[in-house]
Amino acid sequence: MASPSSWEFYKEEQTKILWVHICTQDLTGVAISINKWWKTRYPEFKMRIVSKKEFENIKIQEQQQQQ
Repeated sequence: MASPSSWEFYKEEQTKILWVHICTQDLTGVAISINKWWKTRYPEFKMRIVSKKEFENIKIQEQQQQQ
């Protein structure tokens, strides 16, 4: 099973969206781990898997809105 460092996530409280960037090439093992983690820890959130570039843009936009 993949370790938690195989992906990174950002939680958007207002929209209830969990943005996830997968940091490894082993997509099969990570997909199973992420799905289990998401359903047990954040069942009320929608999950979106995005690229590194999009993940960083989302974090920057959210930080700008909070200022």
